[in-house]
Amino acid sequence: MNHFFKTGVLGFIIFLFSIHLKAQDDLDLNAMLGKIDSSNIFISNDFYNWGSAVIQGEDGKYHMFYERWPHGRRTLDDDSMNYIFNGFSGWMKYGEIAHAVSDYINGPYQYTNTVIKGDWDALKWDRFIMENPQIRKFGKYYYLYYISNSFDPNYTNDNLKNKETLHWYKYNCTQKIGVLKAASIADLVSGKYQKSSSYIMAPDHISTFEVTTNPTVTEGPDGKYYMMYKSRKPKGGTMTFWIAKADKPDTPFTTIGKVFTEPDMACEDPCMWYDKKRKQFYTVAKYYSNSKKLAPQFGALVLLTSQNGIDWKPAEHTLVSLKELNFTNGKKQELDRLERPFVVNDSKGNPVALFAAAAINNPAKGNMDKLLPEYNSFNVCIPLNRK
Repeated sequence: MNHFFKTGVLGFIIFLFSIHLKAQDDLDLNAMLGKIDSSNIFISNDFYNWGSAVIQGEDGKYHMFYERWPHGRRTLDDDSMNYIFNGFSGWMKYGEIAHAVSDYINGPYQYTNTVIKGDWDALKWDRFIMENPQIRKFGKYYYLYYISNSFDPNYTNDNLKNKETLHWYKYNCTQKIGVLKAASIADLVSGKYQKSSSYIMAPDHISTFEVTTNPTVTEGPDGKYYMMYKSRKPKGGTMTFWIAKADKPDTPFTTIGKVFTEPDMACEDPCMWYDKKRKQFYTVAKYYSNSKKLAPQFGALVLLTSQNGIDWKPAEHTLVSLKELNFTNGKKQELDRLERPFVVNDSKGNPVALFAAAAINNPAKGNMDKLLPEYNSFNVCIPLNRK
């Protein structure tokens, strides 16, 4: 009888332990959104600021890696159709990854220098842009993921009748993913990094076509590295979302499954992490559909989840944020863009800040000779308050 009693108690303890370890999809980022003030906004008079990723360095400061490109009209330096990159459209050829630093996660941030930019070498896959930065620390090293492009003069697409659009795609369709590796933030910022000799993700022309962009990488509970990225269907088709895996964070990744490939579930700009407490993978992404299946607004930020990193679905609390900012003075600002989300977690794995790129009005429609502030773009840090 004593044996059965002990067995029963042991079984009950194991049962309680299993409940504790059960995956719980109860993260509600929308309920955690805080209010902002001017110190939370990072903007420049000379550059479009976009797509930031932030990490606390060994110096205790917060380091922002972000993409930027200059305002204005482009000179006809190497391309007779270079005018297609005027203004905001310059991201496709002139984007670079810069660094800014702050004593506090919420800012204000101060620009220090450009970390990496294209050298326009026609023989390189990463000839022009350096964009979509995602900073991570795995083990003893920091990894900065990025995208770049070159130029494909042989690209054809019968669906593109406009010569400017076709020319744009000759740059656009070459986007691939690379990574920088450094022993410290100081080394990364000063250029003392190891640069991958080639890209670590490119289209396979079987499931993914023309582009691989928007990389986000996290370490799973199995010690493997998971990458979510965006591609698209052939000939400039609708965007698709994929998951890939690798044994090391700076080696080529292998696609292992799709996340969303249907047009009414289209998303982009993912930021993925593994929540050890909830036993869930999470991704914040921009919703790129009018179907209202994930959010009531095109361009809203949404939350996706997976227990194994392969099979993905909308999280229980799907909406993260509509395209708006709420200020501490009570003002609400509607936005034309709220994109490139990046979630920062503290040392205990709790989300503490949501960074995003934003614009009040469509920056592509701003006057290129004298850019008004409401047509500029900026990065914003939205505090996440624990419930």
